[in-house]
Amino acid sequence: MNYLSKVTLKPSLNAKHLFVKEQINPEPRSLASNDVSKVDNPYRVHQALWQLFDLPAGSDRPFLYREYEQGGQTFYYVLSTLKPKLDHPFFTVQAKAFNPSFFVGQRLTFELRANPVSSLKNAQGKSSRHDVLMLAKKSMMSQGFDDAYSIDQAMFDAGVDWITSPERLQAWGVIIHPNLELSAYTQHRLRRSKQDLEQQEQAKDSMNNKPIKAKNKLIQFSSLDYAGALEIQDVDLFYNQMIKGFGKQKAFGCGLMLVRPLRQNNS
Repeated sequence: MNYLSKVTLKPSLNAKHLFVKEQINPEPRSLASNDVSKVDNPYRVHQALWQLFDLPAGSDRPFLYREYEQGGQTFYYVLSTLKPKLDHPFFTVQAKAFNPSFFVGQRLTFELRANPVSSLKNAQGKSSRHDVLMLAKKSMMSQGFDDAYSIDQAMFDAGVDWITSPERLQAWGVIIHPNLELSAYTQHRLRRSKQDLEQQEQAKDSMNNKPIKAKNKLIQFSSLDYAGALEIQDVDLFYNQMIKGFGKQKAFGCGLMLVRPLRQNNS
C-alpha cells in the first residue's frame, strides 16, 4: 500500500520553535524572526520528514516529497510506501491511501519539480552529471550570444527537451504535451554540518552492516518546476515511476509528480 500525505507545520509558536531549534537550525535562533516557519534547506527538510517513519538507520528512503507555500504557510506533499506517523510534535499529518485508477489514454495535468541533468563523458571517458539549462546557457555564450532573450529561450528549450525526450517518455510510459510551463529554476548549494556527517558515518548498511561512507559536505544541484499535460501510454510503467520518482535528487524535494484529470473544454 502507498500513501499520499499532506504534512503541515503546526501553527503554534512552540511547534515552530521545536522545528527550527531541533531540526532546521540546531544553533540558537530568535523566534522574533518572521521566517521561523520557512525552511530553505532541503537536506534538513529531508531529515525532518524521515522522522515520520519508524525505520532503522541505513534503510532505503520510503518517500518522495514536494514543498509548497500558500498564504505564508509551508507544507509538504509526501508520497510514501509506508504509512507515516500521524502523531508528531511539530507536524500535522493528513494521510490517505494512494491507489489511483489510471487507464491507457487517460489525460492528466501534472506538476513536477525535477533536477534536469544529463550525463556526459570527459576525455578520459568518465561520466558526470551536468545541468542541462546551464549547458544551454554556456553553449549560447560560447557562440557569442549575450542577450538575455536568446539565452533564456535556449535554456527554456533545453528544459523542455529534457522532459520530452523520447527515451525518457518511453521509460515513464507517457506522452507529454510540449506546451509546458517552466518556472522557479533554482541552483541549490547546501552544506552538511559536522553533526550531519557524524550521523551518516554512524549509520549502518542494512544489508551488510558496513559503515556508509560519508559524502562531501557540499551538495549542489538545480531544480526546475514543470506544469503541463500528459497522456498515459503504459499504466504500470507510469504508476511505478510515480512511486520511484522522476529524475534525480529525490532526497531533496525533486521527483514527486502530482496529477489530476485533465478537464475537457466542451465549449
